[in-house]
Amino acid sequence: MSLPHRIFHAATRSLGDRRWDLFIRGTGAVALVAIPVAIAFPHLVPLVWLLVLSLPANSPLSPILPTMFEPIIMEAAKYERAIWVTLVACAGYMYMEYLNWHAYGWLLDRQSLAGFRAHAWVRRGVRYFSGMPFWTVAVFAFTPLPFWAARILAILYGYPLGKFMAATIAGRFPRWFLYAWFGAALRVPALVLIAVMVGGSAGAIVPRLLKRQRLLQDPVVEGPQPASPATAAPSPTNAAGDSTVGAAGQAEAAPLLRRSGT
Repeated sequence: MSLPHRIFHAATRSLGDRRWDLFIRGTGAVALVAIPVAIAFPHLVPLVWLLVLSLPANSPLSPILPTMFEPIIMEAAKYERAIWVTLVACAGYMYMEYLNWHAYGWLLDRQSLAGFRAHAWVRRGVRYFSGMPFWTVAVFAFTPLPFWAARILAILYGYPLGKFMAATIAGRFPRWFLYAWFGAALRVPALVLIAVMVGGSAGAIVPRLLKRQRLLQDPVVEGPQPASPATAAPSPTNAAGDSTVGAAGQAEAAPLLRRSGT
């Protein structure tokens, strides 16, 4: 194997948790592009740092950074027009959402989550989602509702990635534009915006520390899962530590995994 081939293989080989793997590689790719742009076009620096900071704000770190992205948008709008700030914010967010889609798809395909996929309340949520999938995603994207819930329902339902991304941008674009517009109009002091970011992170981190919980609990794996007759009894585990389920349980969960493109 030649040296260039070894370097390419090492750079593209998946390592560890797919969510963190995609996030780290994705951030590195954006940095490689953004740094030369900032050097060549210094007047674009506010948009460049907005793009770069949009990645951790919408990454697996987002549960402990719940109020990070909006203040950054408002601060950037002090230096650039609201429409350009909105477009860059959407570009960074949608790039991260594309990675999140594939990371969550990998997570939800794990055999250890077969019980989660088969729960009655999950099937009920997918059934409700199937009635208005586009507008459900758009409403979750526009409002403060937890967007990871809409992402999970879309993946389990088998909603096409292209339509999911279109619905996401339909909700996120007006939301980010409002923040950019208010940021340009009100020009909130940077210290106030920093206080909002720090306060939001403290509100998410401190209760978990007091309860001795993990800081980055996964909403799928760690979230409450009501017991059902099919999952009340302990399931045997394989050598890798994943729960195994019978053929009936797999057949029950199969309709929820009609995905395309992943």
